[in-house]
Amino acid sequence: MDLNDVKAGKYQLVAPRWDQITSKPGEPLEFIRHRRGAIVELNTEDAKRLVGAGAVVKPGQLEKTKAEQARAIAERAAAEYQAILAGLPEDVRADVAPTTVAKDEGPKPGSIEAILAEVGDDADKATAALEAEVGEGGKNRAGLVKKLQGVIERSQGS
Repeated sequence: MDLNDVKAGKYQLVAPRWDQITSKPGEPLEFIRHRRGAIVELNTEDAKRLVGAGAVVKPGQLEKTKAEQARAIAERAAAEYQAILAGLPEDVRADVAPTTVAKDEGPKPGSIEAILAEVGDDADKATAALEAEVGEGGKNRAGLVKKLQGVIERSQGS
């Protein structure tokens, strides 16, 4: 802060203490002792002197600086945490931070595994799935057709 810009007003004491002399010259010494953190009203002369010495700051500046430092520490810690997580094997990462590992949502819809899981041992579902597979007109998946026919044959044999 440029000392030419310093004006009279309220400041927060950052020095351990400051004795503000309240008596006039030639009278017995009287003063008010202020401790670190106190908000003091300063005239221009005292303000310039104490700001220049680094003994006072604008009110709230200490808290603002602490908050900015805490935020910077938290951001560095978060970045370090993410870097450590990225280096872990997936099974360990799943134990440490489950939300960072993609969950296995099961087979893709329309895949052989998904269709067989849906059908199970139900002959009616197997028949409907077989008709849909054969009726698509394109390439039929021979493995799927064979497995669906097996489900239908097993239900008819029971």
